[in-house]
Amino acid sequence: MAERKQAKTSIRGYLLRRIQLGLISALLVGIAALAMAIAYGRMYPGANPQTDSFEGGAAPEFDGSIIIDPPLAMPDFTLRDQSNKSVSLVDLRDNFVLITFGYTNCPDVCPLTLNEFRSIRESLGSSSEEVAFLFISVDGERDTPEALRSYFALRELDGIIGLSGEEEAVRALGLDYGLSFEMTKPDKRGGYLVNHTAGSFLLDRNGRWIRRYQFGLPPGRIVADLEELLAA
Repeated sequence: MAERKQAKTSIRGYLLRRIQLGLISALLVGIAALAMAIAYGRMYPGANPQTDSFEGGAAPEFDGSIIIDPPLAMPDFTLRDQSNKSVSLVDLRDNFVLITFGYTNCPDVCPLTLNEFRSIRESLGSSSEEVAFLFISVDGERDTPEALRSYFALRELDGIIGLSGEEEAVRALGLDYGLSFEMTKPDKRGGYLVNHTAGSFLLDRNGRWIRRYQFGLPPGRIVADLEELLAA
């Protein structure tokens, strides 16, 4: 009798553990689905991820590039470049504009992205004159026009425009691109890092956002997009 009760208790415990695991798994799947729906809704307002992803068959595999369709008209902004001249987005009309956000004291992501910008510009050859390359600093306190000019000269970043301004101004313009950035706690010498949104953003000749590129996407992929757009 005792052995039978012990067996029933073991079976009941096993079943309860299985039910608990099932509930936890269902909860995790639900959270993941909700996160995907929120992200999809932010990028494609009005879209229905529960139907849009399957109406035409399986959803395409993400390759690090997002097409913004329909294109989004982006608000104008004005900052200072490395020559301490005022530059507005509207000044760059009739050119495609490739934008990235970063700061010159960045130890990794920003130097790599700027290297990629230089590679893209070189690959485009003479067509690069129809593309404006913008590096917008998220650390205006240290990235003065003079600091940007020295940094760009040292790294031979010819043809790339470095921009900086007050933190409030950069945060305001960054909202439309989903930019976020935050300074870390300063060390004993006052040095700090800036955690920020990586990747790049492509605007068309009319100042409309048309592509979002993930950090780490091969530069050749962006070159191919630009060549196709320039030839159209």
